[in-house]
Amino acid sequence: MTGSALVMGCDRSPHDCYIQVEAEVLGMDATPFAQALSDRPTLRLFLLRYVHYAHVQTSYTALANARLKLEVRLARWLVMCDDRIAGDRLPVTHEFLSVMLGVRRPGVTVALQVLEGRGLIRSNRGEVVVRDRDGLICLANGSYGQPEAEYARLVGEPASP
Repeated sequence: MTGSALVMGCDRSPHDCYIQVEAEVLGMDATPFAQALSDRPTLRLFLLRYVHYAHVQTSYTALANARLKLEVRLARWLVMCDDRIAGDRLPVTHEFLSVMLGVRRPGVTVALQVLEGRGLIRSNRGEVVVRDRDGLICLANGSYGQPEAEYARLVGEPASP
């Protein structure tokens, strides 16, 4: 969900929204969305819970980016993507991963090779295949899981992609 600024009572946001992989999405203009929030107070309360979860997820991402090695951050990011995509094939390029992880592309190549060498993934041109999700979670070393548990507590179990 995007539009958290509207949920929190602001009339605009300085942020852009990008869809990272091909997917079906639903969109709604700000005016009818704001009207729905006004007409249905329980909708706003529910979406505020989601906004709280998003802040938790963001804080964990900032901590991971500041403290963890690239392979660990990559493992975390791949599991988070795996949560949101049907199947075990993630359509991502090394260049895209470098942007998402804030590192140079050669670093992503090395990190993917490390994960592949451990049998956790298979990296092909334009995709990463998750082979051992539990192994990726273990490698993520506690940086994955707590925000996801908070999502389940506040919003409910996510639907299977």
